[in-house]
Amino acid sequence: MADNGLEWDDDALARLEKIPSFVRGMAKGKIEKAAVALGETRVTAELMDKIKKEEMGG
Repeated sequence: MADNGLEWDDDALARLEKIPSFVRGMAKGKIEKAAVALGETRVTAELMDKIKKEEMGG
């Protein structure tokens, strides 16, 4: 569990690992910030899809 109280499920962590290392930290921070703003306590692959869709204006 991270300091922000979020847990990451295995699928979400696997996706995070696929992000290039030079931007992974920034991406993780954005995902966690969005998850907290949505009132989530767990980062899932589905939540990552939702956040990505919202970031892209969908």
